[in-house]
Amino acid sequence: MGHGIVKKLFCIVVMVTFLTGCADSVQQEESINANNTDEMENVSSESEETAVKSVPCTEAVEVSDKNAIINYSGENFIKSAFAAGGNMLYICGMKEDDSYFSGYMQAEENVIHEFDPGMDEDMRAFNMAVDCNGRCHILWMSVEKAELNGQLLDRINYGKSCITVVNSGGELEKEVDVSGIFSSRQTRPFCFAVDREGNYYIENEKEIIQILPDGAQGKTVACDGRIEGIGVGKSGDVYCIYEEEGGGKKLADLSQDGLSICDAKLPEANASYAGIYAGTDSEILLFNKDSGIFAYDGNEIEVRVSGGEMPVTNDRIAGYGILSDGRACILSQENGTTVFYYVPAGK
Repeated sequence: MGHGIVKKLFCIVVMVTFLTGCADSVQQEESINANNTDEMENVSSESEETAVKSVPCTEAVEVSDKNAIINYSGENFIKSAFAAGGNMLYICGMKEDDSYFSGYMQAEENVIHEFDPGMDEDMRAFNMAVDCNGRCHILWMSVEKAELNGQLLDRINYGKSCITVVNSGGELEKEVDVSGIFSSRQTRPFCFAVDREGNYYIENEKEIIQILPDGAQGKTVACDGRIEGIGVGKSGDVYCIYEEEGGGKKLADLSQDGLSICDAKLPEANASYAGIYAGTDSEILLFNKDSGIFAYDGNEIEVRVSGGEMPVTNDRIAGYGILSDGRACILSQENGTTVFYYVPAGK
């Protein structure tokens, strides 16, 4: 990879915090006050025309026990956002000619199919989530150029924010304006999930913020620690993982009345528990870049892939997700080479 493409990696300046987990989709710095927890402005939710209509989830494909290593053979790129789900992989990033792109692949393909997201040149994808039907929901934010240490970078300016829904053929199905949600008080999230009704979930420090399908703010749920993961289980329930002040991590189910703490002890890990996905035989699969992949069936935590069995770990992982066949798809980019690893985790 040339130095030009590295300089073009869109980082958000000032706050030099590279988070893992939910932040694995993009590693960027933000020009925000991370300690600002002021209450955000309410947004009206009158219109139903822009709502993403809920589509019943299709039946899961047959669970796969096939390991696979796919060497990418297309044009070199550096990933900025990545998500996997259903039988699909979605990627945004920068190519060697410094052009920004959006693309998709089916599982075990080795070339990205680019699509036009219909965004202005100053918009960048910061988060992605794949729903149970394989559609990709992409959170976009407007950026402006800023110089840091002699490098010209992209900095979020919160002029515009929107969520687009793209189907498995790269076709744009919906665009929802969420500019009223994000500001210097509700900054770019590192966690991003979508439930079966088309509601979105993001974090703000110790709070989970719901965004309704029409782009208005929904409910706010407080946690007893910093949130590091949000995802949707096999049943359709929304789950989160947060870290308590003492360092312990809690798994919780979002109910109508707030949080319901799950009676399960998460194994200790150096990385965050940011990946929460629907399981095949279990309610959820938890992805940890340090310790492996774990299943939670509503009662106990079971190790499915130990850290020693992972093909790559920690900083060597550029992105990941769980497919509907129960396999983890792990993206690794090192020394100009892109590799996709498929690791069975379902039963």
